[in-house]
Amino acid sequence: MEDQNFSNEESLQLITKMINQAKNYYYDSGLGALLWGFTNLICFVLAYLRDTKKIEFPFDPFLLMIITFGVQVYFDRKENKIKKAVNYLDDVHKYVWTAFGISVLVLTIAGGFTNVGYVVLPVLLILFGIPTFISGCINKFTPFIIGGISCWILSILAFLNNAHYSGYLIVAAGAVIAWIIPGFILRARFKKQIGQNQ
Repeated sequence: MEDQNFSNEESLQLITKMINQAKNYYYDSGLGALLWGFTNLICFVLAYLRDTKKIEFPFDPFLLMIITFGVQVYFDRKENKIKKAVNYLDDVHKYVWTAFGISVLVLTIAGGFTNVGYVVLPVLLILFGIPTFISGCINKFTPFIIGGISCWILSILAFLNNAHYSGYLIVAAGAVIAWIIPGFILRARFKKQIGQNQ
């Protein structure tokens, strides 16, 4: 391989370009937020309709989350091929969202066995808010910050409104505010960034 001699200015430009690539390529395409946002919206609305006896279902609507998990793994692998650089923030996000997923799993399984009832729904909203707010703060992405705070406010409403069925709709609203709206914003940014890099 030939040695290339760079001037000081060219070296600085190359280093700046590499830093910007590493910094800017923590992009989130918005697919994860949209995927989980719509899944939660659909699951909780269907659960509301099922429990209020407005529709009969041959299966538990929350089983759709298993399919979503498989789709998420597929998209994660696909996105990892596109990323040109990985930084420590990628790891931070991975650990925060993994901890969130495990916490939700523990809550729903333990809550189901112990029949704690409607309390699961406001606690779920508190959990929704934590990784969303952290992700927003780390990336300075205001829609996630607002989404996280909104989930906490909605959790208070869900606690005060101890009717189990309407709690489903409050959680569905949390999914829209915390993930679906920010997901569309991220998706638009992602497409714009891809267009600029081509």
